[in-house]
Amino acid sequence: MTRVILFLLSLWMAGSAQAQIVDTWTFASAQQQETSLSIARQLRCPQCQNQNLLESNAPVAVSMRHQVFTMVAEGKSEAEITRWMTQRYGDFVLYSPPLKPQTWILWGLPVLLILLLGGIFRKAARALPGTVGDTLAHELQQDLRGSQATQATQATHSPVPVRLLCAAAVLVMLACLTGYGLSSRPAAVMAEQQRLADPLRAFSAEREPEKQLIALQDKIRATPQDSALWATLGEYYLYRNAFDNALLAYQRALALRGENAELYAAMATVLYYQAGQNITPETRKMIDHALALDAGEVTALMLLASDAFMTADYKQAIALWQQLLDANSPRIDRAKLIEAINLATMLKNQQQ
Repeated sequence: MTRVILFLLSLWMAGSAQAQIVDTWTFASAQQQETSLSIARQLRCPQCQNQNLLESNAPVAVSMRHQVFTMVAEGKSEAEITRWMTQRYGDFVLYSPPLKPQTWILWGLPVLLILLLGGIFRKAARALPGTVGDTLAHELQQDLRGSQATQATQATHSPVPVRLLCAAAVLVMLACLTGYGLSSRPAAVMAEQQRLADPLRAFSAEREPEKQLIALQDKIRATPQDSALWATLGEYYLYRNAFDNALLAYQRALALRGENAELYAAMATVLYYQAGQNITPETRKMIDHALALDAGEVTALMLLASDAFMTADYKQAIALWQQLLDANSPRIDRAKLIEAINLATMLKNQQQ
């Protein structure tokens, strides 16, 4: 939380840094929207199979659709987006997979099944007496050989079609299982299961995640019940103006730790800068929660002091900063606070 306090002070000393909330899924132009929808329409949902990314509301389809929109906004071409999708989900996401060794089974399996079944049924038909001549010959044999020969003939021929049909059924099942295994569907299903099991799946992805973030996320995946790690993740996103992610991280930390003044104050800080350095009713609610739990909560008082200074209420800002100095908390930077008080005093005197 000390870093959050220093963050507030540094922003105050540098001036008001206006934060922008970017809606990732808002198209910048009609052309961008048309391109994004066209590409998403050509890709198939790995889970639904018979629906494209625009038609399906499955979690994996939503994730893929958002990825398409993001990549179009980044200036990626249709070929680059398609290549990224096939590398991650396989050629199955294409309605017309390219003909290559990995997809030969997908193209050739229907033809092989038709030829196989045709050959089996043809052999079965030959095994049965199917013509008039065969029937007459069979009756003649019955007359000549008697009933015993007839029974022997029936015993010889009747099981043949049953065995062939059973073999055909087994071959069809094996062919289907082989085709499924060689397709990209199992890999796509496993990838989606891993995504749903990830405790960080609700967070929007960074375009180029830093090593610090990757290491922190790995620690969270290893120990997702550690509230301190979630709070650290919230600070990381707050410093980078990723306010939605910061709020999610602090909320997760609060859910694990329970009522905590520092976490309420941190969430108030996120909401304050997300609203363009304005204390909204929700921000005020978080500040009140923090001060109700700890009347001297440093981050909450720093936030109120910074806002008072921004609105030219220098008297209130000085009073709050002086209160923090008197409390002698190890979480504050005394030198910066004294400098802030001196500046506010000078501006207050100029107002008179």
